[in-house]
Amino acid sequence: MIQIIVDSTSYIPEKYINEKGIKVVPLHVLYMGKEFDEGLPGSYDEFFESFTTTKVFPKTSQPSLESFINAYNEVIDNGDEAIVFTISSTLSGCYSVANLAKQECKNPNKITVIDSGSCGQVICGLTMETIDMIEKGKSREEIIEYIERLKRNSMIAFVPDSLDYLYKGGRIGKVKAVLGTILQLKPILTFKNGVLGCQKKIFGGVNKAISELFSMIPKKFKRLFVIHIAKTKNYDSLKEKVVSTFPNIEAIEGELGPVIASHIGPAIGLCWIAEGGESD
Repeated sequence: MIQIIVDSTSYIPEKYINEKGIKVVPLHVLYMGKEFDEGLPGSYDEFFESFTTTKVFPKTSQPSLESFINAYNEVIDNGDEAIVFTISSTLSGCYSVANLAKQECKNPNKITVIDSGSCGQVICGLTMETIDMIEKGKSREEIIEYIERLKRNSMIAFVPDSLDYLYKGGRIGKVKAVLGTILQLKPILTFKNGVLGCQKKIFGGVNKAISELFSMIPKKFKRLFVIHIAKTKNYDSLKEKVVSTFPNIEAIEGELGPVIASHIGPAIGLCWIAEGGESD
């Protein structure tokens, strides 16, 4: 049997984790003098209540080598094999640690480690697609080939709540932050194939930015997520637009935690898993 192992930046709902027997290896967060495991969606309220007030950015660190080795060996001891998804190697050393742990575990041939090239609900969506393939009886090789196709065309896109956090995080200068706030600039940040960048800069406020987000969704997609960091005031508007635009699609609500918040700050966004090209 094929088991799934993910790191905590997959932000998979706890109910789904329990139903499907997914193993989660947490990244670590250092914030206000305290270090803790990132945890699962639904457990971040206390952190965000402080984070959105202080605007102090947390520091994050990858899981320990032992945590991955232990997860692998538990799978191997059960006579199973595993597919492992990690946050993009361009954001964290998690992928490197997961690969090193593979070499140290009881049977490396039973473990496949995949760099998601992304984070958050991209990993969640790839996991869900993988589990669907497992339940159809597909082999690990068939699943990996399919997932690599999905990775190329899947994307997560954010509209930050405020430019203050991007300034605090060192991603933009103070002058740009001030001018952007005055001009109601809303950047659309995307993360795809290992690259975190600014897809577009929208002037005129959040509603225009949300419209632009929707224009980016490919015509054909397999899964759609409506996401938030710290559930900002604009999240409900985004969710309502998703429901009205795609009435026959079950859009999955997703919460991102402290690790991704450390890069972006509070935000709303969309994520899609797609097999074809952007224009399909």
